[in-house]
Amino acid sequence: MKLVKCYVSSFGKLQNFTYDFCAELNTIKEDNGWGKSTLATFIKAMFYGLNDSKRSVSENERIKFRPWGDSGKFGGYVQFIWGDKEYKIERYFGSKESEDTVALYDVASGKLFKNTDNLGKRIFEIDEEGFLSTTYFAQKDFQAKSNTSLTAKFNSVCEVQDTQAYDKAVLKLEEKAKTYKYRGDKGLIADAKREVYFINDELDRANRAVATVKTLKEEEIELKKQVEALKERTSQLTQRVVDAGKTEALVVKKQSYDKLVKEKLTIEHNIKTAEDIFNGNKITEFDVEIKTQELQKIRSLSERENALENDINLLKNSLENKCESSINASSILLCVFTMTFLVASIICFIAKVGVVAWVTLGVAVVLLFAFICKTFVFDKKLKNTKSPYGEMLIIKSQELEKIKQEKIDIERGLNDFINLFNFGEKLDCFTALSHLSKIVRVYNELQNKKAEIDKEIKEIGWNNDLSENIEKVENLAQLNEELNAVQIEYSKMTAQLSNKRSAINMHEQLANSYTELESKKAELTQKIATYNNEYDILTKTVKFLKQADENLKIKYRAPLQESLKKYFSYVDNAEKDVNIDVDLKVTVGERSGQKATDYYSKGYQNLFEICKRFALTDVLFTGEKPFMILDDPFYNLDDKKIKQAVELLKKLSKDYQIIYLICHESRRA
Repeated sequence: MKLVKCYVSSFGKLQNFTYDFCAELNTIKEDNGWGKSTLATFIKAMFYGLNDSKRSVSENERIKFRPWGDSGKFGGYVQFIWGDKEYKIERYFGSKESEDTVALYDVASGKLFKNTDNLGKRIFEIDEEGFLSTTYFAQKDFQAKSNTSLTAKFNSVCEVQDTQAYDKAVLKLEEKAKTYKYRGDKGLIADAKREVYFINDELDRANRAVATVKTLKEEEIELKKQVEALKERTSQLTQRVVDAGKTEALVVKKQSYDKLVKEKLTIEHNIKTAEDIFNGNKITEFDVEIKTQELQKIRSLSERENALENDINLLKNSLENKCESSINASSILLCVFTMTFLVASIICFIAKVGVVAWVTLGVAVVLLFAFICKTFVFDKKLKNTKSPYGEMLIIKSQELEKIKQEKIDIERGLNDFINLFNFGEKLDCFTALSHLSKIVRVYNELQNKKAEIDKEIKEIGWNNDLSENIEKVENLAQLNEELNAVQIEYSKMTAQLSNKRSAINMHEQLANSYTELESKKAELTQKIATYNNEYDILTKTVKFLKQADENLKIKYRAPLQESLKKYFSYVDNAEKDVNIDVDLKVTVGERSGQKATDYYSKGYQNLFEICKRFALTDVLFTGEKPFMILDDPFYNLDDKKIKQAVELLKKLSKDYQIIYLICHESRRA
């Protein structure tokens, strides 16, 4: 089998990459980070798909090789020759396996094959794990290990059929054996033994249950008597509590009735007192309010009366002041005329005027003085009485008289109103009206309260005949306390009786189950014997099958070891006794005995593994040889061993197509 060509549309770092393979050795030398391991994984993925069972990016191929920033599908195709035909596998991968697509074509005819399931396993006759342990040398998982797929391939080489059925059979037998016996005292046998142990306990309990049932039934009878007595006592106390409650209710009713009657008598007394004050007169709060308003009016009139009297006094004073000023003016005029007369007399005397002239002059002066007095004094006084002050004085005087009369009328009416009532003492109008207003209000309230009390007394409906029932009253609180204690005891005894009956039922069932338990124990004992027998058969079968498988592996160990020694001699001149067991573990014979490869350097360990893989490929693929992918497997070798390993590749390329991926010129083949 040989690769012809591959095309990478998009896979990891590789984009639109094409490579044509030669039939023998294909050396691809590129720098680190170019995508050599990506190309190797791409070829593997074309046959087996992507391994996305792991969660980490480094181990999940679907995540690791999805191109960055590309949410679409990625993949490509590989053309290869298988048998005498050329085929083409085309795969594209999505974000999950259900989105993947795969197609297989016949290149010559263009025919599309419908069955594309497990292409890698059908072509190489090994699964992906076996492929990674033989023809695919990956750096991350260099060591080849024995697995089911390789064993199946060996069996196929040895012409043994249905090896998968063998693996499944061994697995099923081992799993079945575990159901009988397993670590930690688990399995059917242990479970059955535990059940027998419990049944033995139950049998012992069943034997003891018979005597227990008899004792419990005697205790049940005694408990029933106590429960019945407590029930009767509860009934009696309950009736007494009801009777006492009724009597106590009557007492409360009588107390309420007596209280209401007493309150009614007090109210009636107060009503009678108010009616005595009313003295047979019907009066309302409105009537008192009217009289109160009249009293307030008297106050207003008194205030007005005082104001008018003040105004009148002021007006009178003003008028009197004006009259005095007129008299003063007359006195001044008299003095002036007197002086004038004296001056005139002197002049006449000097002029020697006669007595007649002097008399005439005197008369003239007197007449003139009289005229002036009339004009400036008497006329002035008369004029003052007709001035605005005089008129206002008259008006206010009239108003004052009217107010005084109105006050007298109102006061007379108030006194007549107050005299209608019997206060028992002489009261002024204000005090009398205040008392009367309060008495009227309280009187109305008492009437309403009396009506309410009459209604309550009627609702109570007390009958003096009920007084006989009050005489025999028990202490209700004490009765309730006693009843509560009896009820608690009754509940406790009832619960004990119920538990006792449950215990009787349980022990009766246990006693009655003795025969059934014996039968079940016998059945389990037989089961345990059967389980042990089946377990022995299973373990022996697995042992013989594994021995047969071991014998089968021994058949292919000889050719495998021969091929291993041949390839190791190509790369190591020192004669080493290399050996391989049926589990593909390589050891080297030394003077001190067989040594595992772990004792050797990394370079030697790589050589052992490379030779083992080539040997495996020789033994497993006896027909058509597969291609081999080597992802820089010699990076741990020194110069001498690299040269020998490269020579080995050149020899192998005569039989195998090799895709050799390296990053250093020193390892070029």
